[in-house]
Amino acid sequence: MRLIATILAATSLSACDRNTSDEQPVAEERPAALIYDGGDYKTDTEGLAHGKRLAIILDCTGCHGDRLQGYNATTDEPDYGDMNAPNLTLIAQQYSDDDFRRLLRDGVPKDRREFWFMPVESFQFLSEADMAAVIAYVRSFKPEGKQLPPIKKGKGFYEDLERGFGNSVQQVARYRSDPPPDMGPQYERGRALVRITCASCHNSALQGYEGFTPNLDIAGAYSKEELTHLLLTGEGKSKKNLGMMSDMVRRHLTQLTPGEREAIVDYVLARANRPQSAN
Repeated sequence: MRLIATILAATSLSACDRNTSDEQPVAEERPAALIYDGGDYKTDTEGLAHGKRLAIILDCTGCHGDRLQGYNATTDEPDYGDMNAPNLTLIAQQYSDDDFRRLLRDGVPKDRREFWFMPVESFQFLSEADMAAVIAYVRSFKPEGKQLPPIKKGKGFYEDLERGFGNSVQQVARYRSDPPPDMGPQYERGRALVRITCASCHNSALQGYEGFTPNLDIAGAYSKEELTHLLLTGEGKSKKNLGMMSDMVRRHLTQLTPGEREAIVDYVLARANRPQSAN
């Protein structure tokens, strides 16, 4: 999936064109009441701190920049097209909280244009408290800078469409219909966390993307201690540098709390070690 998958892996919030879409969002799945630690914040200050941490974990700044003023994500591959992540400080002035929720839950922007690259397939599973904190964090930035132009599709973009890559509405529907397997109530929090934190890179049920990311059954080669070490340091079992995975850990996943990390590790290992006849 080349750059498409790379942008998804960076969990950018959005880069979209001006075409309208007649597709309708699928019925919303109700998210868990509490997923990430800190989601029970009581004050605005606590909520903003929580939103900032989630923005790092979800890599909002990876495509939109540290000040959320936008970024061109395809300067190194011009044949792909012109993929601009927009200036969120300006968009925030135009969007209500409900507009943002519809964007994050359904992949439908306020003007209903067709939407690409925003990993709402994972963001849709944020709890209401987590989503509110992220929205509040985006709103905390003063509107500055200019808006970037809409995306321009190039040859590489159309090649990925032929391989089956879908727009945000299609991605949302697919991720809702094909979740990671239910490994039992003791692993449910970890399952909820991986749907947001891991699935945007490793696909809806953690089956991986061919030629990009592995099926997380690969984690069965790790002990709990070894997998925890990977999520703390980015160092793999057989080699220290795992490329993008190591980068993602060091840039984002170090922000996980010990409880979140343990829940993810326990679920991923339970899934990897499940009977292979299981879903």
